[in-house]
Amino acid sequence: MTPQITLDSEDGVYTVKVGHELTIAPTVQYAENALFSWTSGGKLLSTEPTLTHTWNEAAEVYVTFSVQNENGKAEEELKVEVLEMAPPIISLALPSKGLKIQQNTDYIFAPDIQNADLEGFRCEWLREGKVVAEGMTYTFNEAKLGTHTIVCRASNVDGETTKEIALEVVDELPYEVFFPAQSVFRTSTDRYVYIGTPIFLEPQLSYFDNPQFTWSVDGETIPDAVERMFRYTPTKAGEHIVRVTVSEAKQQAEQLTRNITRAEMALTAEVKVVCIDADQKDHYRPATGDSSPLWNKVWEYTPAPGQFVGEMKTGGFDGTETTQEAAIAYAERRMKEKIWVSLGAFGGYIVVGFDHSIPKRAAAEGEYDFTIQGNAFDGSSEPGIIWVMQDINKNSEPDDEWYELRGSDTGKEGTIQNYAVTYYRPAGKQMDVQWTDSEGKSGCIDYLITYHQQDYYYPAWVKGDSFTLYGTRLAPNNVQDPTTGYWDNQTYGWGYADNFSETDNLGGNVVDGSGQTNGFRISNAMYRDGTPIDLQYVDFIKVQTGVQVKSGWLGEVSTEVFSFADESAAPRK
Repeated sequence: MTPQITLDSEDGVYTVKVGHELTIAPTVQYAENALFSWTSGGKLLSTEPTLTHTWNEAAEVYVTFSVQNENGKAEEELKVEVLEMAPPIISLALPSKGLKIQQNTDYIFAPDIQNADLEGFRCEWLREGKVVAEGMTYTFNEAKLGTHTIVCRASNVDGETTKEIALEVVDELPYEVFFPAQSVFRTSTDRYVYIGTPIFLEPQLSYFDNPQFTWSVDGETIPDAVERMFRYTPTKAGEHIVRVTVSEAKQQAEQLTRNITRAEMALTAEVKVVCIDADQKDHYRPATGDSSPLWNKVWEYTPAPGQFVGEMKTGGFDGTETTQEAAIAYAERRMKEKIWVSLGAFGGYIVVGFDHSIPKRAAAEGEYDFTIQGNAFDGSSEPGIIWVMQDINKNSEPDDEWYELRGSDTGKEGTIQNYAVTYYRPAGKQMDVQWTDSEGKSGCIDYLITYHQQDYYYPAWVKGDSFTLYGTRLAPNNVQDPTTGYWDNQTYGWGYADNFSETDNLGGNVVDGSGQTNGFRISNAMYRDGTPIDLQYVDFIKVQTGVQVKSGWLGEVSTEVFSFADESAAPRK
């Protein structure tokens, strides 16, 4: 897999006193047989996994740490503040949702503390104003439920720093089991499927370490269904209730006190599956003489946070986009004017429909069923995953079943199906947007004040303080030239929007002849388990940013789209 870097400073900023040695020791996953480099101002500082360096003048220095293996390259840019005075700096990575701790359980706090090598260094831990421990680590164990505060206090000859850590002691960790809605702005979790067609159900989980699954349909347990993903093929029309019970498997009972043993816990979630007694062909909407080959409606525009979200210059926002309806109007206006719409970081998406069904027709090499215009060029591919949907319930809305189109990286190492990222509203203006993901990782969408100075990169029409996006994540494919500093967002094989592919990049586009266009085949549609589904047509298309990666000073990699076209209605010459 591509290397993954976690810096030992929570904000990527390090301080050091003039003339003193600084050691930066990131954690790198998948670093076997990797090459390391530390560069600053075009100069190579080190080729080791850690950097130890001394600066002899006060300055702000930017350093790039690169790790490359046979699967790809990871980069992190960090700032070193070289100061005349350097008090301790305390870094302690905490979950973005807050730290929840199970009562009567040891938790060891071991922060990274910069400038601990200076004369007079001392580290203390305080609770309710009293020193309870000394040293670089502290073991917390508490029986009393509720909110508690720990203070880490570090000092040296140049000054003192404190860091307050808020945590909540709970009797049970907040386990969750649920089926998400099909989109951010839809609340229903109902699923629709034709009779005899399988549907794949997979719950989202929180805090489970070793989950076990039991599935039932209409109250009847399915003996062989013990995996997280359940394939259900209804044979009877109507509504069916599918229920999953998830329990935490343990080797032995967990003893809290001499007299109390924690019983095994289990949670249940259910979803309604509506089986339609019809065939695909019954709901097909043929094109007419008045039909347009182009999309005719944006149904949803929900970008992830990004530098062009809310941006009023090149982004084209005007500050009134505070509702989903206004955001949709913005996206429709932009695409009608043949201007790009940015989807932001991973998971951001746009859903469009047509005034007719797009038939599956492409068979020969070079033929495609529909095309999507982007703005990729050599060195700038920002891949968008493609999803398609039929209007199974015939309500003319995209609330049915999404099917992903297979691409070149489907099933490859580094590609993650059912990936989820939660983005958090910044506490103030011009701040990074923090995120956590389903892999236990966290990061941020950098605020690039040099280029895009809108107050927030978080979409204004998303009212919650956080929102979660689900989809397929591709492995990063971007590299930086260590000499020029230029970032190369490299091309993916095929099957993605906004991708400068040698296979399906058609050149130009069906709208204005000046852009870049990728072609897609409905025959590449697949079920959630990767097996193909024979869709004869589609009614809705969704494009979703497929990577969660930054290209240094260029910021987050984000898919852009200009337009969508049915190739059967306007075949390419």
